[in-house]
Amino acid sequence: MPDPQARFEFRIWGSHLDAAHQRLDALAAASDPRESAETYILSRLTDTANVKIRDNLLDIKLLVEQQGRLERWRPVLKTGFPLDSRTLVEVCFPNLRVAPPALERSAYTHGELIQDVVRSIRDLATVNVAKKRYGYKLERCTAEFAIVEIDGGNVSETVQVEAEDPVAALGAIVQLGLSAQPNVNYIRHLKTMIGMSPAPESTT
Repeated sequence: MPDPQARFEFRIWGSHLDAAHQRLDALAAASDPRESAETYILSRLTDTANVKIRDNLLDIKLLVEQQGRLERWRPVLKTGFPLDSRTLVEVCFPNLRVAPPALERSAYTHGELIQDVVRSIRDLATVNVAKKRYGYKLERCTAEFAIVEIDGGNVSETVQVEAEDPVAALGAIVQLGLSAQPNVNYIRHLKTMIGMSPAPESTT
């Protein structure tokens, strides 16, 4: 049975994605821009966990399937701070493929999680990301154009297509002229930007 929460995604990156951006504007009206400051937690041991903090919420998505050029991601957690230690031990660290350190608190604020826990684990790294995102509603799928600033320095543009139906996602990719572009998710892009090697793993 299809999983209504899991969605197929396709994302490209570049310095100037004007052509794709203009095609999006020709197909649908853009939403008002949404700006956010986010912290991603990256693991040297896996590329299949998208773990980020935004709006004082810990948000985890997992890569559950690769279908051709599409990746299927499923949300597994979205919870606020303070974050209880049990969630870290049972959900967060297993998905990052790291063993949790000894936890001295029963719950952690955003700052305590990063300073006291994440930075004590050699295989984890944090990346601060500022985003300005524009959303689009296309036929049977959604799309996004965003300007992304990493750790207050490197700036990239990105275009994403997302849909429950892979056929709809592939059709939008063709409409936007992206068929020749590689699909690069946030985790892989951020790892490239900070010089962290991809994890030696594969997904099915």
